[in-house]
Amino acid sequence: MARGEKVVRALYQQHGAALMAYANRLTGGRRAWAEDVVTQTLVRAAKARDLGEGVQARLWLFRTVQDVVGEGTDSVVPAAQRRQLAVADALLALPPRHRDVLVAPKAGATATKDAFVALHAFKDALAARGVTKSGLDDLLAERQQ
Repeated sequence: MARGEKVVRALYQQHGAALMAYANRLTGGRRAWAEDVVTQTLVRAAKARDLGEGVQARLWLFRTVQDVVGEGTDSVVPAAQRRQLAVADALLALPPRHRDVLVAPKAGATATKDAFVALHAFKDALAARGVTKSGLDDLLAERQQ
């Protein structure tokens, strides 16, 4: 068995389920596409020289999943749907306490402070996914039509 194949098998055993779940989420539940993304990620891992070990390898793998999905979305998913996926992914990435405040807001001074903190966390999560204010404005305009 070649070294690259051993690396891929070990990475898949350690991280395969998590990579698949993440790819599935990023591809909007399109399982076949998610499987292709994970496969491509592992192919790149076999060729990588700067993969590292442990947490560093896991971070590299997840970043590569994002890259592979991003490369595929340009040809597979329209821009409006990519923004929707990014917004949904950002919301799902929030801690449950922030997500709950945004989805089911409550009244009161403490709730206002919690909502402020949750909105800033959501804004940061959106920015990390490349969604800008103008992108959100476009998304809202499309929804109103």
